[in-house]
Amino acid sequence: MEPTVLPDPQASRAVLVGLDTYAGMTSLPAAAHGTRRLSKLLRDLWGLPGSHITVLGAEASADGILSAVRDAAEATRDTLVVYFAGHGLRDQEGENLYLCLAGADPNYPQVGTVAYRDLRRVLRTAGASARYRLTVLDCCYSGLAGAMSPHGRATRDELARALGESATPGSDPWEDYGDVVLTSAPHDRQSFALPGATYPEATGELIKILERGIPGEGPELSVTLAWQRVRRRLLERGSPAPQQFAQNTVADYLCFPNRAATAAAPAGVSGDAKLYSTELPGISIKIDQTQKNSEGVPSVVPASVPGPDWQPAPVGRWRPESELPYPGDDAYFKQQYAHRRLLDQEWANLKKEFKTVRRRLQVPFHVRSPASIAIWLHQSTGDSRWMVIAESIKSLEDRTEGYVTTIVNDAYAAQVPGGRSQASYQLTIDTVNAYRERANQLRADMKKLTDLHAGLQE
Repeated sequence: MEPTVLPDPQASRAVLVGLDTYAGMTSLPAAAHGTRRLSKLLRDLWGLPGSHITVLGAEASADGILSAVRDAAEATRDTLVVYFAGHGLRDQEGENLYLCLAGADPNYPQVGTVAYRDLRRVLRTAGASARYRLTVLDCCYSGLAGAMSPHGRATRDELARALGESATPGSDPWEDYGDVVLTSAPHDRQSFALPGATYPEATGELIKILERGIPGEGPELSVTLAWQRVRRRLLERGSPAPQQFAQNTVADYLCFPNRAATAAAPAGVSGDAKLYSTELPGISIKIDQTQKNSEGVPSVVPASVPGPDWQPAPVGRWRPESELPYPGDDAYFKQQYAHRRLLDQEWANLKKEFKTVRRRLQVPFHVRSPASIAIWLHQSTGDSRWMVIAESIKSLEDRTEGYVTTIVNDAYAAQVPGGRSQASYQLTIDTVNAYRERANQLRADMKKLTDLHAGLQE
């Protein structure tokens, strides 16, 4: 059974701000109600200690909010949650978002507000050691937090600026740490708290999911899955579309318990049993968790290498020996792009599963990539089969060479508009399927080897 991917509540913090009273704007009692309910759910559902949650209301000042975020961020090693509900304003150019405090002036966005840009800087600077940083904004024009373009769609560079990141060429888009920003509305739309409603619209739908869960899903719900459900429900009633902006794939990895699955779980099975027990008859492995590697980090070292008679199968070559040249016709572009997306998604799924391996076998957090995880496990356990896994990973990681367009340094040599050369080879669905088959083989071998090393019997 898969281990939990929930954040550690003891290493996490939350700052929740709900503004219900305004001097020069409409009161929003629903914002305060939603903030209090979320605070209770963080304690009851996630297990976040009350001392790790800061709740601020209409009395909050800009300095008070920024200071609270700073203090919480500095204390966070796992997940930092920052939530704001209230009025939001944008400047005349429509480029900057301001979070309104009690004394906000609707005609002058810079007066009586917290500039989201300042909040983001404090959050990222003070929270540099946090694994995940989740910001939820339930206010008008909150989509500006994602640096939305005039057409409502964020470019790669705009998103990098919105999250405070540089758009580094060659960076891996499938990393599992960083920022995710959820907003109740696009950059040019207002969001609402309906008359008589207990909570603002987006917050209310999120609270329903936290309280009830989603039937048919697993024991954990990712931020992406939950927010997609919030978005669908609001769109069905004609409300503005909530937005999600995530660095890397943090929104897929950051999860919380699914109460619908918990309610359906069989009685008598403890959490420890689900997390750490495996049913592997005839295998008795003792893990010495007190040993440390050369850096002083606890290692998972079996008393003896388990299952010596079984060996994983190397992935080997998955691309055809003779590849079809790329036709260069525009008609093939969409097909080529769709096939590349399939390869990328398969690789992303593998990376996600290696995060599970890292958690189950207590690989240090700074060891991130699948290949480095396998190499670290080889070094810490002495089991050479992890090197077979590492070599297979490298074979699958190099998946798009020759299948993507490349930038041509000499503009005069470019054969297509935009200064790019066409792909060298045609990526067929047969090649994609071959890649998937090898990925499934690696997945099965990796799971078996992980189970062998993680199996505990009393």
